Amino acid sequence: MAPPSLATQVHKRIQAHPTCRSRVTLSKEARAALTVRCRDNSRRFKLALQGAWDGLDKTVKTITSSHHKSFRRVQNDLCIGRGMMRFKRSKLSAWNAFCWKKRQENKDNGTTGKDVLQEIVKDHREEYQDLTEEEKTQLLLEYGEYKETKTTGVRISTKLKIIDITSTFKAVESELNNLRSRTGTESMFYATRGSTDLPLCGVIFATNGVEEFMPSVMNIDNQDLISKMEGFAVQGMKGAAGNHQKRCSKVRASLRNIINRKLVEITKDDSARMHWANYFRNVVEPYQVVVHGWHTNIPFVNLSKASSALPDLQMLQRKWESGAVHWRQLEEEEFQQLLEERNEKIESGEIIESRCRTRSDKGKKRV
Repeated sequence: MAPPSLATQVHKRIQAHPTCRSRVTLSKEARAALTVRCRDNSRRFKLALQGAWDGLDKTVKTITSSHHKSFRRVQNDLCIGRGMMRFKRSKLSAWNAFCWKKRQENKDNGTTGKDVLQEIVKDHREEYQDLTEEEKTQLLLEYGEYKETKTTGVRISTKLKIIDITSTFKAVESELNNLRSRTGTESMFYATRGSTDLPLCGVIFATNGVEEFMPSVMNIDNQDLISKMEGFAVQGMKGAAGNHQKRCSKVRASLRNIINRKLVEITKDDSARMHWANYFRNVVEPYQVVVHGWHTNIPFVNLSKASSALPDLQMLQRKWESGAVHWRQLEEEEFQQLLEERNEKIESGEIIESRCRTRSDKGKKRV
């Protein structure tokens, strides 16, 4: 039987089996040598970058002296000046207006998706070429009105409002950061809602140079400022004056009620109350319970001194309501260990027990 010709031969590609690489265990000397080599490569890479920056600085100085420009001007134009050559198209296109019109018609017919534009280009190109100048002008007018309405029109749903706010804030923060990188300008940005219909928390933004300006120099808490700003925008001068303080007081009162109610539930004692000043002596010792899950960033002291920031108090309230922070019953061994640790701290002076003040007539016989 004759062998098949080259034209009739069928070549079938067979994928090779994956090679199983054996796991290599390096010795201590090999690992040390590998570490030295990696550190050497990193050092040489940093030296190369530093050399490039030094060469760039020399070039900037040369251009500065020869063209009588400032160092910052030459540095900005040399490093980020190419971005200024980009421009944004502002003139409306008749073809874009035609595609927008067809897309709106397809939406009304129930057609959506990414393939709509391809269908428009494929099926309606001849229709666009047959349009008169008047029809194109009318399309441009409709498209211009639509874009203006999309930019300045009132958002109907809350979801669209939140999306618009989030995207705008991101763009503003990005532009302010870029402005600081280009010119060294520091800026601050505050925003809050103007009505109770919008579920928006206050937004605070500041560049790195002035991030601590308000709390350290002006002695103004940013959260307090944004809360008063929100109260003024919603209720006027009366809301700005008392809004933050009243809301904080309301949350503190609710927290105290939750803590005392849960303490009564776990101790089965209707007279049990939380004592912040003598927490161990009046709560832990008689009932053998402790607070578990308290947030580490908030001091475990009286709520009036713990924090004046409304978000912190609201966060504590949510944790107590959800059970993330709760009263926990102690075992006898655990309680004895806590008691020993406390006694050691009292003897060393680390903890000073609060005592009642000595009465003024001590040592005198009362009548």
